[in-house]
Amino acid sequence: MEMIQPHTLAIDSSTSVLRVGISLENGEVLSLENKDRYRHAEFVFRLINDLFDKSGIDKFHLKAIVVSIGPGSFTGLRVGMASAKGMAASMNIPLVGISTYSAVAPRLFARFGRTAVLIPSRRDEYYFGLVDSAEFADESISIIRPEKLEAIDSETDLWGVDFDVTRLGQTRFRIITPTEFEISIRDFLAPGEARLKESGGDDISSLEPLYIQNFPAGTSP
Repeated sequence: MEMIQPHTLAIDSSTSVLRVGISLENGEVLSLENKDRYRHAEFVFRLINDLFDKSGIDKFHLKAIVVSIGPGSFTGLRVGMASAKGMAASMNIPLVGISTYSAVAPRLFARFGRTAVLIPSRRDEYYFGLVDSAEFADESISIIRPEKLEAIDSETDLWGVDFDVTRLGQTRFRIITPTEFEISIRDFLAPGEARLKESGGDDISSLEPLYIQNFPAGTSP
């Protein structure tokens, strides 16, 4: 397991579950979650303060912040982004945004191989990303309707983020269940730190949630 350096704070507010975590000196990650669906604005700083209390870490000892850029809930993403930006700016530390797909790709691919990942977008539409290696290109994310999945190789596993993917009736694929795999805040820390080493962090003023355009009509994912 890759050693994660202290002390980086990670915030993921892209789904119905609010997740925060902080890296410790021993390479472990202390994490907290709140599952009150989409009440992130009420709980984000409460959860972060609880995290500092439980870890015994002074917030001014943070070296960086990693925040999820989605795709996902627009309101939830804005809450996490605003919180991360405010903290990074006030403490003058770097901030980096990591997509959910880039975060989970290494662990998801290592365990299941080629996997189609769906995240709810609008009614009957889903963000789609094909994880076929430990690295993921965010520009490959599209928005599709369930019938478009018929164009995907049936040897591909299917995983749904924050919803019951079996309701789509896709019997051609092996479904990865929530008990087999779920997002961990640790998923964001390793790629976040790698990005920090490469670039020093994102521009705080211009960092935004990941907005995906509709997939062009008549083309396959």
